[in-house]
Amino acid sequence: MEPLEWAKFVVRSRSDADYPAALSVLSSKAEHGDPDAECYLGLLYARGQAVARDFRLARSWLERSVGHGNTDAMYFLGKIYVRGYGVDADSKKAAELFEIPADSGDPRAMYALGLLYLDGNGVGRDLKKTYCLMLDAADLGHIEAQFVLGQLYKTGAGTEKDMDQAIRWLSRAARNGHKGSQIVLGDMYSTGDGVEKDPDESCRWYDMAEGSVTSDR
Repeated sequence: MEPLEWAKFVVRSRSDADYPAALSVLSSKAEHGDPDAECYLGLLYARGQAVARDFRLARSWLERSVGHGNTDAMYFLGKIYVRGYGVDADSKKAAELFEIPADSGDPRAMYALGLLYLDGNGVGRDLKKTYCLMLDAADLGHIEAQFVLGQLYKTGAGTEKDMDQAIRWLSRAARNGHKGSQIVLGDMYSTGDGVEKDPDESCRWYDMAEGSVTSDR
């Protein structure tokens, strides 16, 4: 495996023992203007992997990578601005950063941008845009987007209310281990909320939730 690809793999896999060697590769490549190396070096500083956590340096390297058109860096820098890591939170700037990777087919950016439209953070609240972004991200396998999409269909927010689609997407997220979806389905079948009451089906989802790890949006 080529050194840069190996270093990127180390960062993605969070392989602690290999961080120092990966840092050396990324630092060398980033100093020579490689956009991927700049992005992944920024991630190391943001996470504190092999180096002391430093959001100023993380932003600096991510911004350099963004300047070279790296869409991964746009997404990660957007997350920093959403959460206010080492900088004043700026959802408007985050939305601008998410836009290009979302348009390029990155489900993470689609989901993140969809949440901003859902909450009206940095952009005008637009449930139709939330729906479209979540649908695209869900189709690409983003589990949290599948959960949100199921809720949108269930409530008729941003789209027509459709309980069959709500069950479809909530079930898909639930089967992928999303605890929130499992609990919502358990509640629906327990109370007959949009579905026929089914205590056995309700218990099946609740039991599944007992073995899941809570996932935040």
